[in-house]
Amino acid sequence: MYPYKLMLLIAAVCGLRIGEVTALKVSSLDFKRKLIYITGALDYATRKEGTPKSDNSAAPVCMSELLTKHLRDWLTKHYQPNTDGYLFTNSKGKPFLSDNVVKYGVHRAMAKLGIETAKGVHVGIHCFRHGVTSELLESGTPIHVVTRLMRHADSNVTLEHYARIVGDAQRVASEKFSQRIAQNITQLESASSVKTA
Repeated sequence: MYPYKLMLLIAAVCGLRIGEVTALKVSSLDFKRKLIYITGALDYATRKEGTPKSDNSAAPVCMSELLTKHLRDWLTKHYQPNTDGYLFTNSKGKPFLSDNVVKYGVHRAMAKLGIETAKGVHVGIHCFRHGVTSELLESGTPIHVVTRLMRHADSNVTLEHYARIVGDAQRVASEKFSQRIAQNITQLESASSVKTA
C-alpha cells in the first residue's frame, strides 16, 4: 500500500490537492517548524511541475505529530533518492501520475474497506479535501481558521462550498445556547419557588 498510504494520509490530514501531494519534495518538509511547504503542483497527466493553484495555495500546511512520524519513517525506510528530490516516485524514478494514485491508492483502499460507489460516481483525492473542510466546520472550527487551513482565497470561497455545514453548525450552536438559557431559567424558577415557600 506504500506509498499510497502516506500520500492519502497527507491528503486526508492536510487537505492537499492531488497535484500538490505528488509534487512534494524532501525539501518541502520542515521537521523543525513542523511545516510542509507547498511549492508546486504536478499536472494530472503530464507530471509537468507548475505552481500551486494560487498564492494562497502556496501557503505552508501544518505537519501534525501523526504525519511527522509517518514522514520520518518513509524517509528512513522507503524513500528513493532522485535527482529532482520528489518525495514519492514510482519504480522508474518518476513522480506518480495522479490517476494512478486514485486508481491504486484511493480505489484499492475503498475496496478493502468495502466502500462501494454508484456507477458513474468519481471518487478521487479531492474527497479528502472536502472531508477535512467538513470535519473542521462540523467540529466548530471558526470559518477564518478553516479558510486558512484549506488555503482558500477568503472566507467567501469556503462559505460558497460549505454553507450547508456552517448552517448546521449554527443550528447546533443555537440549540446549545438555548439549552443553557433553559437551565438558567429553571434555576431562577427553583430559586423563586424556594423564596416564596
